[in-house]
Amino acid sequence: MTTTDQTAFFVSTKGNDSWSGRLAAPNAAGTDGPFASLEKARDAMRAGDVDTTYVRGGTYRLDKTLTLDSHDDGHSFLAYGNETPVLSGGERVTGFTYEGKGLYSAKLSSANGLDVSIGGVRQHAAQTGDFDPAEAATSGWHVLKANSTGASKTSFNFSNGDIPSGLKPHDGLVVQTFDTERLRDDISAVKSIDQYHHTVTLDDAASYALRTGGTYRVMNDASLIRDAGEFGWRAGDGKLVVKPEHAASFQSDGVVVARLGTLIKSSNASNVSIEGLTFSDTRYEGAALSMQGGHGNSVGGNHFVNVGTAVSLDGTDNSRIAGNHMEQLGDTGVSMIHAADGNRIYANTIEHIGQITKGGAGIGAVGSSNSMVSNNDITDAPRYGVSFKEWDDGQLNRNNTVQFNKIHHVGQETADGGGIEMLGRSAKDMGSVIRGNEVINTGGLATDGKGNWLTDHKGWGISLDDLTSGVIVRDNFVKGFAWAGIYVHGGDNNLLENNFGIASRPQDAFIRLEWVPKAGDEARPHDNMVIHNLAAGDMPIDQYWKLLSPGRLTMDGNVAANGRAFGPNDAVFNPGFRDSAHADYSLKDKAPVLAHGIHDLSWSSMGTDGYHADGSMAQFWDHAAY
Repeated sequence: MTTTDQTAFFVSTKGNDSWSGRLAAPNAAGTDGPFASLEKARDAMRAGDVDTTYVRGGTYRLDKTLTLDSHDDGHSFLAYGNETPVLSGGERVTGFTYEGKGLYSAKLSSANGLDVSIGGVRQHAAQTGDFDPAEAATSGWHVLKANSTGASKTSFNFSNGDIPSGLKPHDGLVVQTFDTERLRDDISAVKSIDQYHHTVTLDDAASYALRTGGTYRVMNDASLIRDAGEFGWRAGDGKLVVKPEHAASFQSDGVVVARLGTLIKSSNASNVSIEGLTFSDTRYEGAALSMQGGHGNSVGGNHFVNVGTAVSLDGTDNSRIAGNHMEQLGDTGVSMIHAADGNRIYANTIEHIGQITKGGAGIGAVGSSNSMVSNNDITDAPRYGVSFKEWDDGQLNRNNTVQFNKIHHVGQETADGGGIEMLGRSAKDMGSVIRGNEVINTGGLATDGKGNWLTDHKGWGISLDDLTSGVIVRDNFVKGFAWAGIYVHGGDNNLLENNFGIASRPQDAFIRLEWVPKAGDEARPHDNMVIHNLAAGDMPIDQYWKLLSPGRLTMDGNVAANGRAFGPNDAVFNPGFRDSAHADYSLKDKAPVLAHGIHDLSWSSMGTDGYHADGSMAQFWDHAAY
C-alpha cells in the first residue's frame, strides 16, 4: 500500500498532472501518484499549505521556462533522496541520415545556435579558421583589418580567401570578434559578406572598435565542418549537420540542441530553495537559473552543465549559492548585478567556463555590496576567476569579501584579466577584503597590430584596477602570473600585507603600483601600504617590485628570496619554504622569514575542501530529503 504524504508534493517522469501529487510513485492501480511537471507542483503549492516538492530522478525536457514569483515565497524544489532529476532546455534530435565523409544530418524546425551537445559533451561550431582543441585559445582565428575609413564597431575587412566565396548570411551564421586588446569578445549575426571589397558587416555593434590586428571567426555553417566534434547549420534544407567523434553511438548517446535560455526564473520571490537538481542544455546568452529581486533564497547542491550562465542574481539579496557544481558553461558561473547585495557564494566548484563567450568570470559582479565569495574552486576560465566591477553608471561595490578560494588556470584567452579583479571607477574606498586565496596560472593573451599573438600579456594574479581604493589584500598566494602578481592601478589607501608571490619570469613583478595618466591627477596612487610580503621566483629575479609613479607609499618589512630590497626594513634572504621544488610553499617551523614579521598562510582553509574537512555536501541542505 502506498501512503499518501500530506507534507510534500512529488514530481516524476512517470507521473500525471491529473493525479494528487501526494505519492512518490504511482499506486498499483495506476489511479494516483506524483505529478508529471514542475508547473503543476508549483500551482499546487500556491493553492494550499504544502511548501515542498520533491523531484524524482530522470530527465524533464522543458519547452518553456518555469516562472516563480511572490506567490512562491518559502517554497522548495528538492531532489528526491539520492536521485538525479535533470531539467533540460534542449531539443533532442533524432533521425540522422549519413551523408558520407563522417557527416550526418537531421531536419530541424529552426536553426540551431552555438549550443549543441552529444552524449552530454559540448560540441564545437564549425568556423572559418581551422580549430584545434589542443590550442583552443589561439587556433581558428583569422586576423581582421580595419575598414579604409578607420576602425569600426559594425564592420571589418578580411584577407582574400579567409572566408569562402560561397558563404552567405543565413539565420544561423554568426561572427565572433575581438579587438587587439582582447578585453571582450562579441558574437553577432552576419548582416552581409562583400567578397569584392572583402568586408563583413555585423547585425549588432561590437563593444570595441575593431582595429587592424584584431581577430574574428565566422561560425555555424555546415560547409565549414572539418573535424570530428564539429557541427553547423545548413540553411538550404533546414538541417543540422554533425561530424560525431563516435559515429556508431552518437544517436543513442543523444544529440541535443539548446533551445531555452532559462530553465527557472524567479521574479520577486523570496526564501525559495532549489537543491539537488541538474540544469542542462540552455543557450549561452541566457542564465539557467535567473533570480530577479527577492531575498533569502537558497541554491545548493545543484549541477549546472552545458548552460550559458549558471546562476544570475539581478537585485536579489541576502541569498546563498552554495555547494553547486558548474561546468561546461557557455559564459559565466554566478553573475550578480543591480544591487544584488548581501549574498554568499561559497563552496562551489566552477570549471570550464566561457566556452563560447570569453569575457565572463567564475563569479562576476557589478554593483554588489556586502557579499561574500568564499571557498570556491574555480578553474579553466578565459578571463576572470572572480571579478567585482563598478563602472561609471552608479553601480557601486562596497564591503565585499573574497576569501579562501582556489583559482587556477584562468585568463587564458583574454588580456587584462586574471585571478581576482576589483575595478573601482568611482575612486571611493570600497572597504573590501581579498584574503587567503590561492591564485595560480593567470595567463594573459592579446594580439598586436599585425595579428601576432602576445602571450603572458597582462595576466594579473590579483588586480585592483582603474582607481580601486580602500581594499585589503592579505595572506594570498599567487603564482604563474604575467606582468604582476598583485597590481594596483591608480587607486589609494590599499593595504597589501603578508602575501606570498612566486614569479616565473624576470619581467613579471610580484607587486606593481602604477599611475593611470589618461585619468588625470585623480589616478595618481596615494597612501598605499605594501608591508610584510614575501617574494620568490622559479629562477633568480632581480626586481620583484615595479613602482611606476606610485605617489605616497609605505613599503616596509617585505622579504625577497633574491634580488633587491626596496623599503628601509625590507630584506633579501632565503625565506625557508618547506619544499618549493615540489610546489610546497608553506613555511618551515623555524623559517627565517617568521622572525621578520611574516606568518604562514592558512593553506588548509583554501578551496571547497577548506570549507568542511570531510568534504561533505550535507551542510548545504536545510531539508531532510526522502
